[in-house]
Amino acid sequence: MTSFKDFIKKSVLGRLRGNEERVDQVYDEYVLQVRRPGTNGECDLIIGLDFGTSASKVVIQAPYLQGSPTFAVDFGQFAHRSMPFLLPSVLWVDRSGFCRLSGEDGATHVRDIKLELFSSPDLAKSKLGPSHYGLQAEQVASAYLSLILRYARIWFLESQQNLISHFSKLVWSVNLGVPSPCVEDNEDNLRFRRIGKAGWMLSVLHAEVTLELANKELTLLDANPAYWDNDPDEVVCNLDIVPEIAAGAVGYAMSDLRREGAHVMIDVGASTLDVCSFILRQSDQDRYSLLTADVKQLGTIKLHHARIEAIQHAFERQAQKLIDKHDPLTPLADGIESYLLPEDEIRREVSLAEEAFQKDCLKMIKTVIHDMRRLRAPNEDVWRRKLPILLIGGGSKSPFYEAIARSIDDWARDLYQNEGVSLQQVPVPKSLKLETSEYHRLAVAWGLSHQSFDIGEIIPADRIKDMDPPTKRKWEDSFISKDQV
Repeated sequence: MTSFKDFIKKSVLGRLRGNEERVDQVYDEYVLQVRRPGTNGECDLIIGLDFGTSASKVVIQAPYLQGSPTFAVDFGQFAHRSMPFLLPSVLWVDRSGFCRLSGEDGATHVRDIKLELFSSPDLAKSKLGPSHYGLQAEQVASAYLSLILRYARIWFLESQQNLISHFSKLVWSVNLGVPSPCVEDNEDNLRFRRIGKAGWMLSVLHAEVTLELANKELTLLDANPAYWDNDPDEVVCNLDIVPEIAAGAVGYAMSDLRREGAHVMIDVGASTLDVCSFILRQSDQDRYSLLTADVKQLGTIKLHHARIEAIQHAFERQAQKLIDKHDPLTPLADGIESYLLPEDEIRREVSLAEEAFQKDCLKMIKTVIHDMRRLRAPNEDVWRRKLPILLIGGGSKSPFYEAIARSIDDWARDLYQNEGVSLQQVPVPKSLKLETSEYHRLAVAWGLSHQSFDIGEIIPADRIKDMDPPTKRKWEDSFISKDQV
């Protein structure tokens, strides 16, 4: 079995420097500190981990250094071919239970790691997830996160030596992004905290990551809640879970585009569409009141599948039609033209599928907005002016989803008699040490890399009471009877 140190040499540091001996300058037992620290005190580092259903992104920030520099982690050979900062959310598990970020002969390829963590039946649908292979979702997720965290720290320690080598100690924090309903007081909240803590402990205490060790860490956390806080070796980080919606709004809240009041955020992911309404206020710090939220499997992959299924059904109907209409006494045609499905029929079927998919997306978004208007924030200015909509996520640049967001404008004008909606783009932050046209894919991870007081206070929806509906005036109150004359 290849040791973790040799594995890191080959996969990370060797690739970065072309010199495997460089590993001794940044590797120690826990992969947390530089090998030969300086004398300039402590340096805080925050890992923003956007754990996605199809891909994960990591941004690391040094908040107290000049300019608060932030760095997107380059996943190198493990990255998706479309972007070096996208790590596919897949885990390879060999026959002995050892876990890797890349495949080996005979290893099990586990996908949909995040989906099976949710208690919602709508989000737990998976054909290639952990349960398909008889594996426990939390164990797989903990192992996957541990490999991400370990890789990210080593990449940062090696690539940013000039920035941090003179500090005597590095102090790590982790903000793990979660869908907005998961910040409420529910089982999903507890589950993401468990896997985040177990993932961190796996990443700092064990050279090789296995599902057995993942189960051990999860069991210890469940059996003894103080296990995380009992830290004689000083390896525990400051870990928190943060709604991806709030993290995605950080860049907007810090920009000149910012406005206070009610907003709607639409996060377009690969598998899911996460929609949330919130109120942004500022006193001593930003405050996000998460008013209403919903998340469904209406992401870009689901749209892709809907189109494919429409084409498949069209050809199946064509095949059945040819079978039903065939006369065995009639000579067969010389060519295949009569067998082919006309292109306009294919386009019509795909168009119908897109219309049905769009209808589901709009129903979800309109429900969130209408519940905000009716129950949570009926007195906000947006019902008289424009309702800001922030569109984020890897699929936010898709014309299909942009058109959905823009179509809300006419609906809002008609229903609320306001000025419609305004689509807001999250600007690229100056602190991100990266030139890219794909920042929308990193917006959540960048927001997660901030300290909690920079992200702002987050009030979950379950802690906000519905407002009483406006009192309806009786027509008799405006009527002057003859007795009042």
